[in-house]
Amino acid sequence: MRCLTCGRFTLQILCKPCFNRISIQPSARELENLKVYSFYDFQEIQFLLHAKYQIIGSKIYHLLAKKACIFLKQTLKSPLQAYGIGIDDKISQKGYAHNAIFLKHFKSLGITPLYHTLLAKNPISYAGKDLKFRQNNPRNFYLTKNLANKEVILFDDLITTGLTLKEAQKCLIENGVKVLMAFVLSDAKINLSK
Repeated sequence: MRCLTCGRFTLQILCKPCFNRISIQPSARELENLKVYSFYDFQEIQFLLHAKYQIIGSKIYHLLAKKACIFLKQTLKSPLQAYGIGIDDKISQKGYAHNAIFLKHFKSLGITPLYHTLLAKNPISYAGKDLKFRQNNPRNFYLTKNLANKEVILFDDLITTGLTLKEAQKCLIENGVKVLMAFVLSDAKINLSK
């Protein structure tokens, strides 16, 4: 097969030099009472994140999540000791759940994954939609498990406006869950209100 970025022949989706060029650029954003940590510059990996709509997306998400996990493992002083929840980690028509892939890699950091736990009644896609559309079409999250008095970390692939994470946090808090933080692969830092 050929590397997605340079076209060289490789046994992987990305050849080793291209994969190594994708740099971890950690950042944090505060959403009211939720700290959101991201790992990659959106402009650098935007085309890779959009692969979630294709079958090869699962392989790309494995690579990105693995690299992010290795970075965090090197910076942590102790395991995180919390439950992890991937936002709306339903299996897509492509046969995988990208947020579940992201979450799976963080098990080695002390996070206990809870799959298929926080789901959306409204499965609408926010991709390419403006802030007004997002506000008028809430995801309406619900829990499939009782997590009262548990500490959790949220996982999502991308943050743009932060509405999805805030809505997920609100659902969890209303059900007696303490949300410690959120991890996303990338922060788009786009002002969609314009």
